[in-house]
Amino acid sequence: MPDRTGVKFGDVHSYDDWKLRLKEIRIGIPEIKTEYVDVAGMNGRLDLTEQQNGGVKYGSRVLEFDFDARNCGYRQWSSLTSKISSAIHGQKLHIILDTDPGYYYLGRCTVNTEKTNEAKANITISCECDPFKIDVTASSDQWKWDTFSFVDGVIRDTADILIASTDMWQEVDVVGWDYNEIPTVISDADMEMKWNEEVFEIVSGENIMYDVTLSPGENKLYFRGDGNVTIICKGGMI
Repeated sequence: MPDRTGVKFGDVHSYDDWKLRLKEIRIGIPEIKTEYVDVAGMNGRLDLTEQQNGGVKYGSRVLEFDFDARNCGYRQWSSLTSKISSAIHGQKLHIILDTDPGYYYLGRCTVNTEKTNEAKANITISCECDPFKIDVTASSDQWKWDTFSFVDGVIRDTADILIASTDMWQEVDVVGWDYNEIPTVISDADMEMKWNEEVFEIVSGENIMYDVTLSPGENKLYFRGDGNVTIICKGGMI
């Protein structure tokens, strides 16, 4: 039975669509964007990384995948190379590893290939990606149990929350990731939301909360009104 383990690039899978056998994976760690200042009379350098950048920021990361194309003569190799290149070369795609199906990377793909004999060809796909891998399921989505990790996964369910408190604040717990994108609140009625003692007006419809920064772990939001809200949060980790 062949090993079907592979990588999904957008809508195509390295083994299911191209019959490529995965040989090697290299997951680069993103570079830290640091800010140091030399100060006269001071030992070492003054580290302003968090102050200047509003927290630690990262550069892009590179993912590289080496594949074998077996039983691939020179004519088949030319056709296969064109097929793969047409599908992903130069494209910015979601990249999901079969070995880590709960997260996707977002990056631009480059295809390189080499053939030295009649039987096999080597194909390398490199991807320059954003620094964080993102959970495939937003907090408001139905859970995909086939990709959920029972070791370190966290269930986040913030869909269709009934708010029935017009006089007092109703607490809603939201679990954040190590990295959190800007949350969105979808409401079927006008109401108020409080976060970190700051009060926001929530209108019926979609509200993008640019001024709300979720933290890793538990975050408490408070609502006052009468209706249903869905809090859409996406995030991930290095």
